[in-house]
Amino acid sequence: MKVIYLLLLLTLCSCASQRLDRKISDQDLDALSDETFLRYNDARLASSKTLVSRCYQGETDEVLKEYKEQFLKKDQDPEYWVHIGNCYFVSNQWSKAEFYYHLSQESKKNSVKALAMNNLALLSFKYEQWEKGKDYLQKSIALAPNAKVPHFNLAQLYIQFGHYKEALAILNSPLFRGKRDVDLMFSFANIALYQNDLKTAEKWFKKIPSDYLKREDIAITYSLYLIKKGQLSLASEVLAKRERSQIPQLTEMSKMASKILKTRLSQQQKE
Repeated sequence: MKVIYLLLLLTLCSCASQRLDRKISDQDLDALSDETFLRYNDARLASSKTLVSRCYQGETDEVLKEYKEQFLKKDQDPEYWVHIGNCYFVSNQWSKAEFYYHLSQESKKNSVKALAMNNLALLSFKYEQWEKGKDYLQKSIALAPNAKVPHFNLAQLYIQFGHYKEALAILNSPLFRGKRDVDLMFSFANIALYQNDLKTAEKWFKKIPSDYLKREDIAITYSLYLIKKGQLSLASEVLAKRERSQIPQLTEMSKMASKILKTRLSQQQKE
């Protein structure tokens, strides 16, 4: 059975109980599709034959019942415990997820241990235990050097704390080189914007399909880029059309962007 990695990008809303809707309909824009179900839309999930994929469709109770019935056969499935952990994770039952991820460490397969380590890192970030989470990610990478998700999550952690050189070293590595992915593009655009490299930021924002520019985290950053460029009307339009996630941290960031925009518009009217 294919090992499934949980992907949860580490933005400022990483510790929130809500998760941003990062579903990607076009598999050609999802370079991590072979390692995660979290960005699958309903159609892509329905096409999966794995039992755990049903947890991502909201069938947690039914799937967990089936897993419990398979208990005596668990030795035949090295991913058994981690899949149960994943079902609890996507249903926001953090302590139960952590328990089963620790059980997964008994596996003889490094790939399974790496998977559990990656997901334990994400749980650490829920509680803002950044150094602990970083340690889990580094251990995951050591166990499975070719797994993209732990590398990607580590890059997002670096971005969050302003370590752009370290993040770029990961994102420009052979593991991601030439890959098309919405969040890869956004990561590059985000780094360029905060380094005030508007030309590079523009290049990456242009690569992101318009539908994904409406996602709240991307819309906020894109609007800030447009404000820096002086394209205030377009920035206002982007903020107005954003898909509101109801995540408190993103709501606050949206308010901040709107306040900056309002100030710039007022200044423009006085000139």
